[in-house]
Amino acid sequence: MSWAARLQKPMRVAINRNMTSATAHKIVGDRIRKERDDLIQSGAASAQYVRRVDGKLGLPEEAAKLNGGNVTYIFNTIGAATVWALEELRKRSPAHSGAFRKSWAVLVDGKGWTDAPGKIPMGSEVWIVNTMPYARKIEVGGQRISVPPGIVEAVRRPLMNRFKRIRALRAFKPQQGGRDARGEPVPYILRGAGIASGISWDKKEKKWTQKHAAYVSRRADRQAGEQMLYPTLILTEK
Repeated sequence: MSWAARLQKPMRVAINRNMTSATAHKIVGDRIRKERDDLIQSGAASAQYVRRVDGKLGLPEEAAKLNGGNVTYIFNTIGAATVWALEELRKRSPAHSGAFRKSWAVLVDGKGWTDAPGKIPMGSEVWIVNTMPYARKIEVGGQRISVPPGIVEAVRRPLMNRFKRIRALRAFKPQQGGRDARGEPVPYILRGAGIASGISWDKKEKKWTQKHAAYVSRRADRQAGEQMLYPTLILTEK
């Protein structure tokens, strides 16, 4: 099993020598649980976690050794990473009509996810995809827009720096079923051969340039009748 984050914090608890062993263990267990719950309530940790007590899964906190015992909570961050990624993808999206910004969808293990992203189970594979028919053009820089292209890639790199236990990949994936923000069916089927626009985003100058004249693409996946492949951010736990 993979988990998204670990928290280990040294703790000292004063124990009266007249206490029974059971009472002392309960005091320690209660103190540890309070620290855990405070972290969860503050938003610093997920409510989903796996617990190890002295290296063993599933034991209660009271089972930890009083001298040198160890309780480790392994918190889920796949949900937190998804929440952060969605916010960043929307923030970087062009907002002329708002349709593109609204079209970021979440799939968990291949199925659409409609619940809160923070509730995504540990160990899931998460896809975040934009379902608009021009999403690929925006990602690869084939269409002039009000923001720099490569939105998925621009989010992927800082996400892995922020969430050390998350692996993030960019891919272009087929989609099946559903509607985009304009109510059009997904997937989008190309009505004609794709056009290589020849435009490019100059990162240094921060402006659009024309590298070559536009021409009709000969790529097999860009011909009429082919299904569009959508830019997708894929998140998994390391």
